[in-house]
Amino acid sequence: MNNSVRSAARVLDLLEYFAAASESLALTTVATVFGMPKSSTLALLRTLLVRGYVVRDERGLYSLNDAFRSRGLGWGGDVFARLVAMAKPAMDTLCAELGETILLGMLADDGSVRFLAKSVAQSVIRYDVELNKVSPAYCTAIGRVLLSRLPRDRRDSILAAQPRSKLTANTVVDLDKINALIDQAGEEGYAIVTEEVSLDAIGVAVPICGPDGAAVAALDVGCVASRFAGKREDTIAALKACVAALPTLFSSQSPVPVAAT
Repeated sequence: MNNSVRSAARVLDLLEYFAAASESLALTTVATVFGMPKSSTLALLRTLLVRGYVVRDERGLYSLNDAFRSRGLGWGGDVFARLVAMAKPAMDTLCAELGETILLGMLADDGSVRFLAKSVAQSVIRYDVELNKVSPAYCTAIGRVLLSRLPRDRRDSILAAQPRSKLTANTVVDLDKINALIDQAGEEGYAIVTEEVSLDAIGVAVPICGPDGAAVAALDVGCVASRFAGKREDTIAALKACVAALPTLFSSQSPVPVAAT
């Protein structure tokens, strides 16, 4: 067995071992079980850590990421399980940096926005949303930035199928204005929605692309409106940097698809 095959087998052995483990494990424990040098074990664990398959707690112990324990390893088409696992640590860091809630959301087939994960700010006054909540795409930052990455005919069909109603006095419901805002999001690489879903709440979203370059989800800062003006540019820059720093499987650097005319 050559070294490449042996390393691949070891990675699979480790994943199966962590999947069966009922508690977090120390580096020394893993190395002893597999009869490997600690340096080699650490290299493999770091690879799994970077790819989001395992997590390391404050004690330095390793365990299988809960996203994979509950949703599978993401090899059967569930790219979102891998995305949640890879993005959540970065979301937690961004949440602490900005002092605002960070949301990960996707565009469902029916045109609604569904939330996959969140990191909630610790401020007394903060934005929050239930993960099982469904929001409309036409008036949310996640929805608009993901619609901006679709061919125009697909975007039009989604918007035509969705009822558009005013959730606040600021909600844009005119189709031409919505399309102009979506086009702007596509040009700028991010979308900002100001108090259109709920009062005193601003959403800023940047797309996340999958291996084929298509936008699969978006990362969003749910910001309290009264705090946003003073950190608008810092928020946009930090959000873009966070997405750009995700593992290469997910990146926002892919070109925007050409819209169908």
